[in-house]
Amino acid sequence: MFLYISKYVLFYMKKQQQLKTDILILGAGIGGYETLRTLTKQLKKKHPDRHITIVDRNNYFTFVPMLHEAATGSIEPTHCTIPLRAIIANTPHTFCKARIEKIDPSKKTVTTSVGVFSYEYCVIALGSTTNYFDTPGAKEYSEHVRTLDGAMHLKHQFIHMLESCGEEPLSINIVGGGYTGVEVAGQYADLSRKDLKTLYPTKKVIVRVIQSGDSILPHMSKRIQKKVWERLEKQGVIIDINSRVTNVTKDQITLNSGEKIKSDITIWTAGFETLGATFLKKGVNARGRVDVTETLQMIDHPDTYAIGDISNSTDPKTKISYPQLAEAAYHEGHYVAEHISRRLQHKTTPPFRFHSKGQLMPVGDWYGVAQIGPFVLFGKIAWWIRRTVYVFFMPGFLRKFRIIVDWTLHSFGVRDVISIDTANGDTKM
Repeated sequence: MFLYISKYVLFYMKKQQQLKTDILILGAGIGGYETLRTLTKQLKKKHPDRHITIVDRNNYFTFVPMLHEAATGSIEPTHCTIPLRAIIANTPHTFCKARIEKIDPSKKTVTTSVGVFSYEYCVIALGSTTNYFDTPGAKEYSEHVRTLDGAMHLKHQFIHMLESCGEEPLSINIVGGGYTGVEVAGQYADLSRKDLKTLYPTKKVIVRVIQSGDSILPHMSKRIQKKVWERLEKQGVIIDINSRVTNVTKDQITLNSGEKIKSDITIWTAGFETLGATFLKKGVNARGRVDVTETLQMIDHPDTYAIGDISNSTDPKTKISYPQLAEAAYHEGHYVAEHISRRLQHKTTPPFRFHSKGQLMPVGDWYGVAQIGPFVLFGKIAWWIRRTVYVFFMPGFLRKFRIIVDWTLHSFGVRDVISIDTANGDTKM
């Protein structure tokens, strides 16, 4: 009994541990990562005595827009992740692996699974999560590509299905025909038409996209929609529009028409939701996004910022919220870092304005869409531009060089189909 009470007391004391930092960044997604990267440079020059702490449940940054390529073996998982310890190495800053539980901007404290942080400035960059729209079975039986764990689980499931002895076609159903759904469909179609003919010559894969609206890529131009539709159909992808999934089981999905479709793997890309109300009692709108000012500061709490998917920042002219895109999160992270740095120098900063530079989207290997201002490119050049932009985003010359070499060598071979199932590994003898 004494031992049990002692363990409980130690656990309670750990939960109540008081931690202090100058600048606290919550979340290591694209927005949080860019805040850390830019602010580290700014503080080194002008405020070397200031300390940053970044908190995330994982000890790595993930470049989410490329996870679908990691899931299909087109790139290595290490190509879209960066260890946070490597980023803060040789700096006075700190990483803390923990779960965020509660944010109190009035007290300027954040409760985590390892203790309570107090801060001078805080940046909330907690992103979003998959929205299953209360569809029965969707959360339990669907895969996703929003996290590295999710992408690797999907990869394992796919390879496991391929390695089974059955001769029936493998059915992959992708729920959602937006950016992610189209990117995932393009990868699986490309894989089934090329790599599987070499690696699994007796296997056939049926790829289907199910879109609730009357077109795929509803936020892009009609011209792009048409070209991408034609590209997917040429690759053998089945596209069902005006169809909604109402139920998901382990091996089947049901549409709103009542039709039941065999589904060995269901991939959910139909939408995402933000969970601001999970962490904050006030300052969150009905969609779970944190309302902020033109300088991305919480209303009534100027020392607490919100960026990325969880932030509700609006265009002052149109009064429309800025899109929840990786590009927006990147620019918001850079802006907030500059804003905090200038505040420390007692300088003001103009309001944040987001102007998209364009859209870059792959549809399988060596085919992409690049919309840059009024110009639209299709094919290999668009795909190459996207990969090049990504390489420049990665830190360090050696990392860039290694990725370029790996991608070059990959173009002469086949995709990676190694699956390591750590959950079901053999017991060590």
